[in-house]
Amino acid sequence: MTQSQDIEIVLTLAEINKILDALGNMPYREVFELVGKIQTQAEAQLQPVHQQQSNSEATQITTIERTP
Repeated sequence: MTQSQDIEIVLTLAEINKILDALGNMPYREVFELVGKIQTQAEAQLQPVHQQQSNSEATQITTIERTP
């Protein structure tokens, strides 16, 4: 396996946060790019989940407002 070969790893959000916490204890200049990549990829995957939750909450609010 070469250094530049991408791999896919499936982790829970809690596990990702634990990794980010550990990286936070390392020198910034050594880990900032890695932290950025993790955050960018996580945000891209979590964005559809947040949109679904927002849509669901909006529907619930609309339903509540229409109820006499």
